[in-house]
Amino acid sequence: MKLRPYQTDAIDKLTASFQKGHRKVILQASTGAGKTVVASELIRRIIVNGNHVLFIAHRKEIINQTSDKLDAFNIEHGVIMANHKRKNNHAVQVASIQTISRRNKPPADVIIFDEGHLSISKSYVDLVKAYPDAVVLCLTATPIRGDGRGMGEIYTDIVQVVPMAQLIEEGHLVKPRVFAPFTPNMKDVHISKGDYDATETAAVMDNAVITGDIIKTWQKYALDRPTIAFASSVQHSKNIVTAFEKAGISARHLDAKTPAIERDTIINDFKRGAFKVLSNMAIMIEGFDHPPTSCVILARPTKSVTIYLQAVGRVMRPHESKTDCIILDHAGLTMTHDFVDVAREWTLEPNPKKPRASDNKEPTTSVTVCPECFCSYSKRLSPLACPECGAEVEQPEVAEVHAAGELVELAKPTTEMMVAESRRIEAAKSKAWELARKPVTEIVTLKQLQEAGIAAGFESGWAWHQWRGRSVGGVYHVQ
Repeated sequence: MKLRPYQTDAIDKLTASFQKGHRKVILQASTGAGKTVVASELIRRIIVNGNHVLFIAHRKEIINQTSDKLDAFNIEHGVIMANHKRKNNHAVQVASIQTISRRNKPPADVIIFDEGHLSISKSYVDLVKAYPDAVVLCLTATPIRGDGRGMGEIYTDIVQVVPMAQLIEEGHLVKPRVFAPFTPNMKDVHISKGDYDATETAAVMDNAVITGDIIKTWQKYALDRPTIAFASSVQHSKNIVTAFEKAGISARHLDAKTPAIERDTIINDFKRGAFKVLSNMAIMIEGFDHPPTSCVILARPTKSVTIYLQAVGRVMRPHESKTDCIILDHAGLTMTHDFVDVAREWTLEPNPKKPRASDNKEPTTSVTVCPECFCSYSKRLSPLACPECGAEVEQPEVAEVHAAGELVELAKPTTEMMVAESRRIEAAKSKAWELARKPVTEIVTLKQLQEAGIAAGFESGWAWHQWRGRSVGGVYHVQ
């Protein structure tokens, strides 16, 4: 498999980090960057020298996808997971964290954690302790935890591969179009373990008004697109499905308690187009990969940027059937966490401040929502009009200096503002000259001329010259 240039660069950076003495390293790369591809090539190089590799994941879907990727690289491997029939007598093992925690440990010189932001949890830490001499590599798009703990508890270095904006520009991801018709009021919702209380969140989101808005917005902007909906609770997800079906739109529900066989059937039916909307509660955040999916409904408010980015990442993979993807944000996540493709700096340090129940203020972002079509966009990139519907943006008035020595922030003038100002000046000049030519029989004072001259931007002596040059016939001699 041919690697992309940034993937090759990622392996070089990892190698350099290991050579510097780092034994526990994070590889951060945006959704769609191909972290498993990078890991597969790295594994291929590692086992050449007779080393053993243990690849850890926490979901069956991720384990199966990793196994498929290793097959694509012709890497012999086993799978350690309940009820899996693949043999385990290879130098490379792909294991479920739940299963490996209960079984005898195979040899490993290198341990690789997928969705590695989970790896400072107890089961992962205990596994690392079982391999005191092993090199540990964490793969993640978001090296951050909702509980505020820093990844530096285990890791000593972080290698950042490629920003999401670059992936979109190079065609490895599709550009999302974001619509935010509704932002829930979460001020009275308590914070539990770094995120909104689940029960209180469901109470806010699971009502007929919001659900009806979800259906109408989908029909307006995403009709017939394969869609994943992220709900606030199991019942909320089921209610969303019921509302879609009442509107004549085929939909199904999934949650963590859906039996494995039924879950596989539902996912396979969705992939073959048997129904349009797959609603879920906390089951499709990770491990789901179906590139034709082109719409995501965000109906679960969260403080977690990880949940936000992973949810949106489900629909950003390119496919011949789509040129873009649609984000219908009914949870205010774009306003809270900014656009998915903004540059983000990651750190090994813990979060500087753990959210409190009384601290429900959202960070300031660059997001603007069009009042006409609900398109969410950057006003910095589109200062004059909505890029979706063309609705003109109301421009702020240019601030003036109100007192000597008082500094007032000035708005950056737009083209429209400069044209309007130019027209105002020309009108003022025309009015001033009109006053200057009025006959003496009409009452025109020197003060009137001075005020007209100031408005037109003339020099201070202009009005005096016009006044002094008045002829006996009653007309000013214009100087």
